[in-house]
Amino acid sequence: MTLADIRLFTTLVRFDAVYVTHFKCNKKRIVDYPNLFGFVCDMYQTPGVKDTVNMEHIKKHYFMSHVSINPYSIVPLGPDVNFDVKHDRATRF
Repeated sequence: MTLADIRLFTTLVRFDAVYVTHFKCNKKRIVDYPNLFGFVCDMYQTPGVKDTVNMEHIKKHYFMSHVSINPYSIVPLGPDVNFDVKHDRATRF
């Protein structure tokens, strides 16, 4: 795991839950890209990493702190992305 991997992970783990809706990056989600989603799942499942991801906090921060984008501070309930799913990165790379 490199510093670049960690920096990419912090963006990708938030993408479907926040960026797709909040920043209107909704052409495709990370789950629509098998290699990227596999990377996120692999990183998430690395011991100790899952414990650092608090999706509720991440969503509240983004949706409640950008008043010009979301003036009513509405925080969506979904999507529920399961990063614990089995991935095939070990066989593919």
